Amino acid sequence: MSTAGKVLVVLVMLASLVWMLLTAGVTQLNRNGNQALIVLTEKVAKLQGDVKNTRDEIVRVKDQTHVLQEQMDRELAVTNARQNDVQRLASNVSENFSRVRYELATVQQTVQNAEQGRTERAAEVVADQKALDAARDEVKALKATDEQLRAGLASLRAEFKKTLNSSVNILHQAVK
Repeated sequence: MSTAGKVLVVLVMLASLVWMLLTAGVTQLNRNGNQALIVLTEKVAKLQGDVKNTRDEIVRVKDQTHVLQEQMDRELAVTNARQNDVQRLASNVSENFSRVRYELATVQQTVQNAEQGRTERAAEVVADQKALDAARDEVKALKATDEQLRAGLASLRAEFKKTLNSSVNILHQAVK
């Protein structure tokens, strides 16, 4: 065999060895890449599930907030109605008191009728004052309840903001 043939045989042998090594390296890279791809796919699936859960939680919190706001609106309407009733009662008391004065001035013609009218009117004033005091106590109790409800709403709003910020941070981290 000639020298050129021997050199050619050696070069073919070396090329086939290099080719086998390159093939083995590519195969190893494909294996490592596929494993990394599987891990990343699992992480993406998990993060998508977390995003869905977070969205569901946000919707639930929003629904609860709407329900609470509607309930507070109803309670506020009831409180306003009761306050209007108290104001009407106060104006009725004032009107009754004015009427009593007028009747007292006109009825003073006879002493006996005046004494009887005075005792009746005194009893009406005491009853009206008791009713007014009871209404005022009720208004105070309603104001205290309103303050407690507002404090509860403020804490729920703070909790919602905290949850929203946490969800936004998680989403930002998931996007990164």
